[in-house]
Amino acid sequence: MGDDGVGVAVVRQLLAEAGRDVTPEHGGPIAAGVGRHVPEAFGRGLDAVVGETAGLGLIGHFKESRTVIVIDALDASSEGAQPGQVFRFDPDEAGVTSLRSNNIHGMGVPHLVVNARLSGAEPEVIVYAVQVGDVRPRPDQLSPAVAAAVPAVVAMVRADIARLG
Repeated sequence: MGDDGVGVAVVRQLLAEAGRDVTPEHGGPIAAGVGRHVPEAFGRGLDAVVGETAGLGLIGHFKESRTVIVIDALDASSEGAQPGQVFRFDPDEAGVTSLRSNNIHGMGVPHLVVNARLSGAEPEVIVYAVQVGDVRPRPDQLSPAVAAAVPAVVAMVRADIARLG
């Protein structure tokens, strides 16, 4: 997964800091599937989900939550973003909820937000995205620039968790 695994790396670090087991449930370092749900990982009502490549398999979390924090890789290199650059945004402000996708891999945050809203749910969604540098298949190995961004994203998410808790 290369730099595509940055979200998993951040959540694993947050879970480790919270004293939670960070062993992958599927047997591999980063495995496809609906991911791993860790109830109350960060306190009462503050769950963690390592979504990996779950796509629409995460819809229940969007429907049932007041706030969802998404941490993912992003490719905004055509806009001048540099590897390891961190973005924090609301999907509506960024125009992400109006994106169209014609492939299964692209069914990510935009589809999750829109589908949750269609069911009547309106969670606050905060997206942390890190500009990728290298996405060649290398399980659990981030490029140096993206790996260097992980502690900053961890700190920002930790601040959001404190605000929510």
